[in-house]
Amino acid sequence: MKVMAHMVAGAAALLAMAACTGVDQSVPGPGADVGEQPTATVAVSVPEASHVVEPERVVAAGESATIGFNNAAQVLTTSDGVQHYVFMDGGRTVMHGSASGTAAGIQTTAVRSGGGKVSLTAIAATDEVIVVGWTETEKGGGPAVYVAESADGGSTWGAAQQLAGTGTALSLASDGDSIVAVWHTGDETTSEIHFSMRDGDTGEWSEPVRVDGSSAGPLWPAVEVSGDSVWVTWRDNRSGPYQVYLRRSVDGGVTWLEEQVMARPNTGDPTVCAGDNGVVWLAYHGRGEVAVVRSTDGGATFGAPMVVGSGWFPRLSCDAAGAMVLGWEQSEGMDPKADIAKQAAYATGSGSGEVGEAIVLSETAGTCASVTMRGDGFADAVWVDKAVSASGAPALQGELWHAVVEAP
Repeated sequence: MKVMAHMVAGAAALLAMAACTGVDQSVPGPGADVGEQPTATVAVSVPEASHVVEPERVVAAGESATIGFNNAAQVLTTSDGVQHYVFMDGGRTVMHGSASGTAAGIQTTAVRSGGGKVSLTAIAATDEVIVVGWTETEKGGGPAVYVAESADGGSTWGAAQQLAGTGTALSLASDGDSIVAVWHTGDETTSEIHFSMRDGDTGEWSEPVRVDGSSAGPLWPAVEVSGDSVWVTWRDNRSGPYQVYLRRSVDGGVTWLEEQVMARPNTGDPTVCAGDNGVVWLAYHGRGEVAVVRSTDGGATFGAPMVVGSGWFPRLSCDAAGAMVLGWEQSEGMDPKADIAKQAAYATGSGSGEVGEAIVLSETAGTCASVTMRGDGFADAVWVDKAVSASGAPALQGELWHAVVEAP
């Protein structure tokens, strides 16, 4: 069973679920510039209301956990049905929590404490090990990428390991006994996307390799793995405005196929997930809209984009059959940093391409968190409800919440 984590947002409500027809219009394959793709707005009919398990606050995270901007809180459901949380406490402590079915009984352990300022968490797992990652910045220094491992389900954790002395925005993904990682170095002027893979036998990480071919500032990568296939996506300004790029490997990251331009200019912050059957979903935001595209041939070609909502920072998770859950910060405004009127939202899609209507998890101000497919017809979602915090705080604070949502 696939176990992975990618980010979202949200807080409490029951809304209707709907299905629409996927599109099969192909876009060019590797190396092609798709330019101004046509955008297909999803047409929706509304059947009976779907089931959303009552949201619950993750009390162990505290009433004002330090959350950070993008992906500071994550959830991952492993093949044994246990939810694993990673979040920050106080800005300098990385916490792990585990629970079965409900966050009410969450058990927490400090993964890293007393180091530099921490942010931007990530999590992935195999049947043998859980890996947690984060960005850490020492006083007077720059950001670095760290990971730590647990071989007993999160009860104890090994020492923090520096994966990259310079870097941030770590993304992790897993399949079978493989765990892969990507991050970016540098800034919006000059940066690089780096990739590494953990050896399932030795636990050692491979020497990082550069994935992008940009001469500018590629940022905010996301990674997915299924068998020997690996997908890395990021936003890139090599041609001027940011737009989404994808690069894939079919030999476990040893070699890489040509880069693909995935979206029109002024798009970014993509996320990607894949089934075990060649179905790949990729989502991104641009010009205030969240859109998703789907491939049935392992990412060689994709259908036309479908707009699923207004807002920012989408995050995806897939099950083995290619069904997906997508979460994002729902917002009608054009400022991704504005706290007012943000709502955590999600949508689901079947492996055959039908995408449901946007479901709002929170009517109050929320920020990005995470979604994970469970493989039993449901998905876990976590988000940060910012209603208890002051708007505009540099390090966002709020309550961490959890809900179980119905998947295709």
